[in-house]
Amino acid sequence: MKHLVHNAADVLYPTQDDEDDGRNGTAAATEDDDKPKSSAELLQEEIDGLKNDAKIRKTGRFSALDSGVKGIILVQFLDQTMDVKKIIGHIFDQVQKTMEFSSRFIQRMIPLEKLCYPSVEEIAACATPFIERQFKDTTGLQFAVEVRKRNSGNIVTMDIINACVAVVGPQHKVNLTTPDVVILIEIFKNVCGVSVVTNFHQHKKFNVRMILEPHVKGDKKQADQNDETKADDATEDANDNDK
Repeated sequence: MKHLVHNAADVLYPTQDDEDDGRNGTAAATEDDDKPKSSAELLQEEIDGLKNDAKIRKTGRFSALDSGVKGIILVQFLDQTMDVKKIIGHIFDQVQKTMEFSSRFIQRMIPLEKLCYPSVEEIAACATPFIERQFKDTTGLQFAVEVRKRNSGNIVTMDIINACVAVVGPQHKVNLTTPDVVILIEIFKNVCGVSVVTNFHQHKKFNVRMILEPHVKGDKKQADQNDETKADDATEDANDNDK
């Protein structure tokens, strides 16, 4: 999964090192024409470059974390300048554009803007800034609260939903079918992830298989219908021959 977010991040957020390489390469060539660098300066530049490369390899831009739930992996964004919703949205845009996906085993990729402890109070406090960002100074938006729980104990789903609805306020309406905004609450064991998105249904609930497989099923259904038609034609031909 990390290679997917890495590739999307490289497109949306080119590393500063890559950008600097292009600019500094041109500047260095100009400086070399005027004043050649000494061997000591060149050696120091190479050492600095090696140290920087080692730091990048050690830290990277993402880190895979164990969620404690079988089949679920958390990918932590170490670079705080990157927008997780933008990166996941880019991945799904490409899937819908190309109808291709490089992993056979990933089913869903869910953008979570912040993690918290899974209690109603903590979830409401964690979600409030993201809800206010989306709903503040607006009226008439239609929204839904999507709660998914895995190995999460006794926390009550409706309590979470009611807490989020209270933050949204009465000037907006609930729409469970085609909402403008979806408040995502994903709970796994002792961790809760929160996000507020506007492309939940556009990207089929962030489910890759729901995007790809309907086309396969449709093709299969059409093929079955064609086979049935051919079989009927063959039967009619056989009956005609018998006559």
